[in-house]
Amino acid sequence: MNRAHLPLNFSIDSASTFDTLEAVLAIARRGNLRLMRLHVQASASDNLVSMELQADDPDLLDLFDARLRNVIGVHGIER
Repeated sequence: MNRAHLPLNFSIDSASTFDTLEAVLAIARRGNLRLMRLHVQASASDNLVSMELQADDPDLLDLFDARLRNVIGVHGIER
């Protein structure tokens, strides 16, 4: 089976890093996505997150992207 990949880069506000990251990962889990890579780089004002998700259905990745854009504290999303 050919699996689809979604590499993402985005920023999370430093004040709520763990809560926001927990929300992002919960959305991925509920969407039956597999987390292939996660890297968080801390800075003074915000944290840069780089992650890669995988799914059997590419539409699930598009749905995750749409949901991610509604999470408070996530900004600068790049695919």
